[in-house]
Amino acid sequence: MKAPITPEHLCDLVLIDDVRVSPDGKRVAFVRVSVDRANNTYVRNVWVLDLTQPRAAPQPFTMGNKDTHPRWSPDGLHLGFISGRGEKPAVFALPLSGGEARTIATHSNGIEAFAWSPDARAIAFTAKMRPDECDAEDAASSAEPAPFKDAWTLKREKEQKQHEEEQRLDPRVIRRVPYRTGTAFIDDRYAHVYVAAVPQDPERAGTSKPKRLTPRETWHNYSAPQWSPDGKIIYSTYSRDPESGELFRYVDVVRLNPRRADRAVRRWALKGFSCYNPLPSPDGRWVAFERSEDDPAAYQPATLAIRSVRSGAVIDLTETLDRTIGEFRWSPDGAYLYFTLQSEGNVQLWRVRVPDDHDPAPQPEQLTRVTHEITSFDVLPDGRVVFAASTPQDPSALYLLDCEGHIRPLYRPNARFLSEHAVGTVEALRYRVDGRAIQGWLMKPADFDSSRRYPLVVQMHGGPHVMWGPSTRSMWHEFQTMLSAGYLVFFCNPRGSDGYGRAFWHANRGDWGDGPMRDVLRGVDLLCQRPYVDAQRLCLTGGSYAGYLTAWIIGRDHRFAAACAQRGVYNLVSMRNTTDVPFFNDREAGGITPWDDVQKLWAMSPLSLAPNIQTPLLIEHSEQDYRVPIEQAEQLFQALKLMGKTVELIRWPREGHELSRSGEPNHRIERIRRIIQWFNTYAHVRDLQAQAAGESASA
Repeated sequence: MKAPITPEHLCDLVLIDDVRVSPDGKRVAFVRVSVDRANNTYVRNVWVLDLTQPRAAPQPFTMGNKDTHPRWSPDGLHLGFISGRGEKPAVFALPLSGGEARTIATHSNGIEAFAWSPDARAIAFTAKMRPDECDAEDAASSAEPAPFKDAWTLKREKEQKQHEEEQRLDPRVIRRVPYRTGTAFIDDRYAHVYVAAVPQDPERAGTSKPKRLTPRETWHNYSAPQWSPDGKIIYSTYSRDPESGELFRYVDVVRLNPRRADRAVRRWALKGFSCYNPLPSPDGRWVAFERSEDDPAAYQPATLAIRSVRSGAVIDLTETLDRTIGEFRWSPDGAYLYFTLQSEGNVQLWRVRVPDDHDPAPQPEQLTRVTHEITSFDVLPDGRVVFAASTPQDPSALYLLDCEGHIRPLYRPNARFLSEHAVGTVEALRYRVDGRAIQGWLMKPADFDSSRRYPLVVQMHGGPHVMWGPSTRSMWHEFQTMLSAGYLVFFCNPRGSDGYGRAFWHANRGDWGDGPMRDVLRGVDLLCQRPYVDAQRLCLTGGSYAGYLTAWIIGRDHRFAAACAQRGVYNLVSMRNTTDVPFFNDREAGGITPWDDVQKLWAMSPLSLAPNIQTPLLIEHSEQDYRVPIEQAEQLFQALKLMGKTVELIRWPREGHELSRSGEPNHRIERIRRIIQWFNTYAHVRDLQAQAAGESASA
């Protein structure tokens, strides 16, 4: 009999990220992510698989444990990567022939992203700087070579710099918004683009002085650089309006000349759109990019477009699909753009031919039709594709798609674990609410018995404009743990979810509560008609926007025996001016601010329903969550506690909004354990399981 999956098994699962094929198509590199529970951290190393050997197993290529961002040199002789093995992340490279990793580029504030030049003799990278640091950097570049410094001197300088940094931020002076995001405050450093020569002499590794291409007074935060095929242009993006207070909008493509010394930045703006992730075609004729409309009323999903380098003409390649794109890659010959697309619970691979005079509007073609979520991919010279994906039965594996459309696994790092542990099954559901088609899924334990009655956990996704499906990697372990604990799990994509077109995406604007609530509860109603679903033991949970929806539903409906609201929005009035995305709130609420109609925002807030809440509620929130600040949880907890309700608040130190996906492993394990314990307590699951065990023994 296979063992159940428990919260602790998070430490046994391996994930695959950032798939990159070598220029000759003979090897694929990827980042292998595992958990080091003893040190409560993650291990990230670059692994390489030889594609010319059908039975070959991938081998670890780096051993730094903090190695990411693998990038092949254009000549295929080296594999570069970013490593945090030192004090600050730096760029290293290893020859394919073997040997020690050598330093390619360093920066005093750490390197964020990099790209090889077409001739492999230089790299471009981004690093953050203050204007005064840029001045000092410029002065040093024209001065005499720095004198030799021994270890004692370097140690003193490091301590002095650390002391000055601490003093500089005490007190912390805020002059702009947002002033914090993720789990940290935004300091006065902004990302610049640099170019560094790749040392040809191994003995001079790391000695090349990088050249900054961007002006000192920038407040724009340049994104990851990309070289044109001729090496004459570096593409990036920046915020055209840094004072707007927007994290994700008003972004333009820019072009930099790596050979010029005047640090001129040429905007390549597209009126009415924000543009992201520019990627030149192999022949240099086109630049592909994501674009989304700068709609002042609402956020819009992204499409894939190309722009002619010569004429500036723009062609949108995926507008007709009415779906949001994910990653995209050029085929090595430049004839196609490959991309992933979110649609109806799956993330599939597509491609589209680059337009020509004979076919100015080519139709995209779908390459995979499998129940899976592709998380990363790359294209071989012969048109085959290597991709990482999750499925309902496997949280992460590496696959090969051949030119005939057949898929075969290349590497399944979790195969042994999956052979020894019980994985549940998935049933797809379709139903209609208010004239809209709603898609959902019911997950059942591996030992499901239709003659038994099971408690049901209703899981809801945040966003609200994201999409879940049966293969959603971020929820795979949590769902399986709940199945092993004796629950059925139901989830759906209510109105507002991605993956169903623009009209569905916008269907919850100004209606975060009642409309999506009906979508969720209709699915629950249908499931409760099944004899094996125990309608007296229903549990409800969700995070972020779904934390909002959890509190909203139990304020309107009393059918749930227990609920857990995670990192949720509960007071739209106070949320607007504490979050790092204030305009997101304005647009989602229908375009109103607290000064426009404070009563309407209050009526849309779950906190207003606190007197109606009867369901025992567990609230969990991270103390360094700057997307949805913890004051939201504090308000709901204190309001319910003072009313004598059954409520508990869990505060997670050192964590932010991404706790459930990338928080400290021990916290992630404890979080799932506490949610299940809360449901067990108030849905009486332990009593039910004991009763079932007794009946089995009697039989």
